[in-house]
Amino acid sequence: MSTKGYFAFPPPTSGTSRSYPAFIPQFPNTQETFIDKSAPEKGDETHTEKPPHNEERINRLHKERELIEKSEIEWVRGGGVLRDAQGRRDKARTERIRAELKLQAEEKIKMDRWREYEERWKALAASDKALAFADIPWPLRTAPSSRDTDALTLPAISEFLFESLSVRTNTVTKRSRIRSSILRWHPDKSSLVVGRVVAEDVDAVREGIHAVFHCLKRLQDDERDSTNTV
Repeated sequence: MSTKGYFAFPPPTSGTSRSYPAFIPQFPNTQETFIDKSAPEKGDETHTEKPPHNEERINRLHKERELIEKSEIEWVRGGGVLRDAQGRRDKARTERIRAELKLQAEEKIKMDRWREYEERWKALAASDKALAFADIPWPLRTAPSSRDTDALTLPAISEFLFESLSVRTNTVTKRSRIRSSILRWHPDKSSLVVGRVVAEDVDAVREGIHAVFHCLKRLQDDERDSTNTV
């Protein structure tokens, strides 16, 4: 028997009242299309809120990076070892930070030494008490022993005067450092200091001042010659 054009369904199962439909209805497409009516239409002059400016995003990323770098530095400073994204020891990056920390420590020593030198001169100028040879802020990395003017050599003085100029944040030139030092150590100007020195140290202090001034003049001549040859 031909069943063309009809649907055949099995008879209902015993114990159930559910019946199968005689046809399969075709439902229309009920999918809703969302239309954002808040979006401006073409020709609409309404402006939507602008996203944050790129500069703000860049600044935020810079700050986040700075925080990460600071935490890495503190970790290495405490003896830790950095790791890469895969959790492996990052020896190269750790060593770079260790080298930077070492350089920072050396620069701090140089700057602290120069600041102490300047502070001693300020304290000396603000006081009127009698002075001994050891009270003079001699331009040396290590203070000379009692009345030891032989320590005031050209290499020792130049090493002290110029070491802080190598610090990366320094803005003072070599010529400027020499000039200000000559003004300070000129025998005529330093006569006020000599006048406060106790009698037993006067000769040693006067000899030391002349030794320092002589070295400074040599440094000035060398700097002038090197400038002229460039």
